[in-house]
Amino acid sequence: MPPVGFIMTNTDIGQTIRLEDGRTFTLRALRADDLEALRRAFLRLTPEEIEYRFFYRSRELPASVQAQVRGLDPARDAAFVIDDRGEIRAVADLHAAHAGAREAEFGLIVGKAVSGHGIGWLLMQRLLGEAKRRGLAALHGSVRADNDRMLELCRDLGATIAPDPDDPAIRRVTFTP
Repeated sequence: MPPVGFIMTNTDIGQTIRLEDGRTFTLRALRADDLEALRRAFLRLTPEEIEYRFFYRSRELPASVQAQVRGLDPARDAAFVIDDRGEIRAVADLHAAHAGAREAEFGLIVGKAVSGHGIGWLLMQRLLGEAKRRGLAALHGSVRADNDRMLELCRDLGATIAPDPDDPAIRRVTFTP
């Protein structure tokens, strides 16, 4: 179900989002110079939020994520952030194994400061639009079976959800944009 309660307007760097409580954010593409803001954002996440996204607990932004940000390849990668005047509150990304791939993996994390306002829905819509623009046949993700909010969001957006054959605690989510 589409969220209610925010207004979007286009700007030079992205889209301005105004929540019904009056807060405004910018939805824009992730940039390589966002690494420090991502590190700060990671420190604001709860252990549960980190575990839902990365499947383990950590107090530091994973080195693999840092490397991916430093080496963003527009032919394979797309990432979008919710920017709060230089502080990142949410991130959605897709990553294909190589340029020209027909499928990609996706990830989404929304910090508690903005959760419950449709930000995750908005970011997933942006990712699905990007996947369609690229001509991807499928967008896949792994979601913990107890991450009810993410699974509900994916169902609402039309994903197919199936148990992971190798891990009963994981669900494989597939979109066909």
